[in-house]
Amino acid sequence: MKIIAGDKKENLIIESDALVIGRVEGDIKVLSGAKLFLEAQLTGNIHLNKHSHVSIQNNVSGNVYDYGATIEIVKGKVIGEIISE
Repeated sequence: MKIIAGDKKENLIIESDALVIGRVEGDIKVLSGAKLFLEAQLTGNIHLNKHSHVSIQNNVSGNVYDYGATIEIVKGKVIGEIISE
């Protein structure tokens, strides 16, 4: 599993299983088959491709766009909308 830590001010593309820790300002796109464990505070949107997975463990200030993924909110909350397409 890839670990991404620190303060990121950029968009991220998750191609394989990843743990994101810290803060992210930007959008996160999770590709098909990848799992994102989001412990970071996110200011931005999450785009989930079909057959991807996200485990939200902190606050997300933005929308979650679900294109056929699995969404798990462990703790924290989504301050925005979860939009299924």
